[in-house]
Amino acid sequence: MPLRISGTGWRRPGAVAFLAIVLALAALAGPGAAIAGQPQEFPLEQAADPVPGQMALAENGDPKAQCDVGIAYLNGRHVAQDYRLGLHWLTKSSDSGFAYARFVLADVYNRGFAGVPVNVELAYYYASLAAASSTLPDKIRDRAAKLRDAGAKRLSTAQITGLQAKAAMAPLDAAVGN
Repeated sequence: MPLRISGTGWRRPGAVAFLAIVLALAALAGPGAAIAGQPQEFPLEQAADPVPGQMALAENGDPKAQCDVGIAYLNGRHVAQDYRLGLHWLTKSSDSGFAYARFVLADVYNRGFAGVPVNVELAYYYASLAAASSTLPDKIRDRAAKLRDAGAKRLSTAQITGLQAKAAMAPLDAAVGN
């Protein structure tokens, strides 16, 4: 009689077949394939170009290209999804004053998208910057204001005051040509 794996109803031959398939797929992926949850072994400069032609611009400091590359990594578009690299490029873009990157960061931290943990303080901070932007379309700026206001309900007065002071020190978006 075949052995049963405790309480699962699976028989040992099926488990062996499953393991064989997993090992075969791992062999096809090659020795350099990343394991889920493991940090990548290559530095940021050697990462693939998720948006053709944009990586060079992003590395040279173009805030729009940095935003495009960050979004591509968060969505897994043309590259393996990597929220660490996505946040890296979006944060660089935001630090340069690119308003849309600020909106995307607010939304990502508000919802916890792509493996990014929810962070109400960062969502409030980036939403405040996006809502104050003079270069975003009204529809996006209104959504940013709603994100900011929803975050304010979950923060203390002291947290809000600190985040507002931090936002006041951030570069203006008009200086970037959003």
